[in-house]
Amino acid sequence: MGSGRHGAARPPVGVLIQRDRIDFALFVLIFVIALISMVFSGPGSIVFWLGLLTIAASVVLTFRRMEKLSKTELGDSEFL
Repeated sequence: MGSGRHGAARPPVGVLIQRDRIDFALFVLIFVIALISMVFSGPGSIVFWLGLLTIAASVVLTFRRMEKLSKTELGDSEFL
């Protein structure tokens, strides 16, 4: 029998967010500021479309960060 866990489940999202609270708080702040800018500028403004790109980028970065943290968490649990 080999050692290690096969088919190990990813850690809960709350655990991942708790590890790097500052990073996720900054992503949320960027998201909120972009959303507020979009609401006040309207779809005819360049600010609206830049805000939309900013929101998309922050969502992608958030998911990439969670994936990286989950891989790190699973890697750390292999050595326990």
